Formats: sequence, structure tokens, C-alpha cells
Amino acid sequence: MSLRTKLLLSNSLPLIIFVIISLALSITQFRSAIYEEKEGNLRSTALAALTFYTGRGYGDYSRRPDGNIWRGMNFNLSESSDIVDDLKTETGSDITVYFDKDVVMTSLKDHDVRVMNLEMDARIVEHVLKNGNQIWFKDIVINGEPSMAYAIPILQESDGSIAGALVASQSAKGFNATIRKFVLTTLAVVVVVLILIGIFVWCHADWFAQKFSEVRDKSRQDLLTGLLNKLTFETDTKAALEKKKDGVYGALFIFDFDNFKKVNDNYGHLAGDEALKSFGNILTRSFRAYDIIGRVGGDEFMVYMPDLPEANINRADEIANEVLDELKKVVLSNGATGFSCSIGIGTSKEPIDFASLYKVADRGLYIAKENGKAQAKRMDKTEVKPGDKGDHDE
Repeated sequence: MSLRTKLLLSNSLPLIIFVIISLALSITQFRSAIYEEKEGNLRSTALAALTFYTGRGYGDYSRRPDGNIWRGMNFNLSESSDIVDDLKTETGSDITVYFDKDVVMTSLKDHDVRVMNLEMDARIVEHVLKNGNQIWFKDIVINGEPSMAYAIPILQESDGSIAGALVASQSAKGFNATIRKFVLTTLAVVVVVLILIGIFVWCHADWFAQKFSEVRDKSRQDLLTGLLNKLTFETDTKAALEKKKDGVYGALFIFDFDNFKKVNDNYGHLAGDEALKSFGNILTRSFRAYDIIGRVGGDEFMVYMPDLPEANINRADEIANEVLDELKKVVLSNGATGFSCSIGIGTSKEPIDFASLYKVADRGLYIAKENGKAQAKRMDKTEVKPGDKGDHDE
């Protein structure tokens, strides 16, 4: 997979997932908001019918405290009444009035013919006629068409019995079309945005790769010297030791500046930083390009040399002496000179882990310092016994 493709996927996939989740939530909230609005509108339309009917002499209807309808003794409502057409014109909703299960008035029409043989939905019968409850239907089939409806019981004022129901309904086709339009519009916007992002990422892939490489390198480097930092050095060395072939030497160097505190005290920290940078440059020049070089402490450096043939094991001593000689030649910008370091070298041609090889090199560093510093001491794994003291032992 090409770098451009990887960058495109890595930058686009999280956004796509986020957009899908956001879209699903927005659709859910959008549907809920519209349902709530439709329910309120249809309920208001049903109750508004009371005023229409009473004001125009189609019966004495009034609203009870619980929202249901009282119906007086006026029976003027009939299939010939066209008041429902006026109400539909004003509200956009169909009105159907049932006395018991029979339609006595409706605005529903089929080819301009009023539908009077409408069968009441079983749910309206159960919830409204039997139990006297107001009910909101998100989906109900009225006259063969998917609809939304709000039904209110009509009660006899004389005895409170359920006389029928008043239903305000509206086709759900427009609602579903609104949802589809919202989804399609949102998806179109999302697709356009993703395409634009994809084009941007694709066109700037090289820049992204460069920045990624810079950030990755900085996270691995010691900021002062540019060498590997402690964590990266140990990680890379452990990985190299795991690949080490049996019978081939690996050499771990520990370099510790001699009396470095005096350098800072006598010349200042800027001079100390300059000395450390110079030492880092010496190590870079002295070792092979594939050797692992790092600054692991304030004035402590480490190098791991993999794949060192037994016949060439003395090369480790030669490099250590070269480093000592080069360090003596360092002259800082303020004229300071005379720097030295102590070096411990740990070797092993057998498989060994980082901690064990470190103890071998640390033992060598301890002996180098005990013998007067400014020198190197190489120790093999076979020469170090349990309990031998190292420079970092307390």
C-alpha cells in the first residue's frame, strides 16, 4: 500500500466513522423532533375542531379537564357536513369523526368522493373506544395509506360513556420524503467534504510524510546532541540483541565524562552543553553508520556494536582509544580543553539480554574509574561473576 493511500485512509477513516455516528444521531434526533412536532400539531388540530363544530352549530362539544371531549345532545354531524373540508384547508390535516365505529363525518376523499365506509383501525377501537384514552400513532393505515394520527375519545355528557372518537390524521408520505431528503442532503454534504479532504491529503501526502518523519525522529532523539535518547537506545539495542547470532560478538560501550560537574561549575552550563555536543560528534564519527549511539544521561553515553567478528574483537578497544584521543583535542569556544572520559565495554558472543550485557559493561566502567579514569576497560560476560560491583551499583 502506497504512502499516499495510507495517509488518505489514516486521515479519512476516523472522520468517516465520526460522520456516520453523527449522521445516525442527527437522523434520530431529527425524526424525534419531527414526530414531536407532528404529534403536537395533530393534537391541536383535533382540539381546534371543537371550536369549529360548536361555533357553526354542528353540536355542543366542549373539552374536559383531561383533554377528552364532552358531546352534548346535538346530532347535526352527518356525512353531508363539509365543515371538515374547511378545517383541512386551514390545518392541512384530515378530520374524521366516529360515533361508535361508524364514520359520521370525514374530510377523507377518494377521487373527490368522500370516504364514508372507512373501517376504524383496531388500535383505535382498543385504546380509544374501549379504554377512553387519547393516543398518538406514528404509523397507522387510514384509508389504505400510511398515516400519522391523534385520536381523542368523545364522551356522552349525560353519563360519561364513550360515544366515539375524533381523529386528526396526516399522510406519512410527506414525512418520509422529508426524512429521505434530509438524509440524502446530509450524505451529499458529507461526501463532498470527504472528497475535498481526500484531495487535500492526497495532494499534500509528501508534506504529511515529511512532518510525520520529523515528529517521529524528534521523539527518538536527544534534543541536545541529536543522538538517540535513553528509551530509544535501549529499545533499539534490545531488538538488536534479540537478532544477535550465536558466536558473533556484540559490544556495549558506556561512556562517562570525567569530572563533568567541574566543567559546568568552572565554565557554565553553556560550555557544558558545547562539550556534550562535541562528544556526540566524536562518537558519530568513530563508530559505524549502523552502530546504535545514544545519550542516556546528563553526561553519560552508550553505544552498541552488533555483528563484531571474534577475530576483530580488539576493534572495540581501538575505537575506545580513538574516542579518548579525540576528546583530548576538543577546545570549546571559550578556550576550555583537557576533557576526558571513562569507558566500560561489555562483550558477549553468546545470546544475552540488555540488562545482563549492561552489567558487564558497567563492571568495566567501574574498573576504569578505579584505575584512575580517562581510560577504557573491556570485560567479557565470562569474566564477570555474580556480586561483582559495577559503577552504577549503590
